[in-house]
Amino acid sequence: MSITINITNIFIPNGRVIRLTEAGEHPVADGLIRLSALTQSVFTRTAERHGLPAAQARLLCMLAAGPRRMSDLAGLLGIERAALTGLADRAERRGLVARTAVPGDRRAVSVALTPQGREVAGAFHHDVSASLGQLTDVLPPDERERFRRSLARVAMVARRPAGGPAGRAARRPGSGAGSRSG
Repeated sequence: MSITINITNIFIPNGRVIRLTEAGEHPVADGLIRLSALTQSVFTRTAERHGLPAAQARLLCMLAAGPRRMSDLAGLLGIERAALTGLADRAERRGLVARTAVPGDRRAVSVALTPQGREVAGAFHHDVSASLGQLTDVLPPDERERFRRSLARVAMVARRPAGGPAGRAARRPGSGAGSRSG
């Protein structure tokens, strides 16, 4: 099943079209969906220019900060461990990553970028960052900085567990479970 997204609509294979308009019922959600589609499009095109499938580009990005366990990578990438094994196999054959046993845990495997993988990841990150940065070139510098801070704040809160202190603080009174609307 594939879903095609353009700036104003989402086309679902069953023929349904979700229209996204400027004055939609959910303008923030519509804007985030549009922004997500734009971001994914830039990411995919940049990966293709670097000769990388988008999934390998995501793997390299996840490993840029350092080695990670396969089990952690599966969760971060949102894929099954079997799919990650295939992805790591292909990246390893290209000389981009290396897998090693985790000392003290016979079953655990760690994945790290090779020197070639670091070079490819660095070049990709530079190009995708430049391309994504161009999306905000339409904003004056002060608005661009506000946008950056707002994105950072939303991302930070979204990463916290729902029941954690920030999760409770972020909810408005009367919006949680057990509240009544009148």
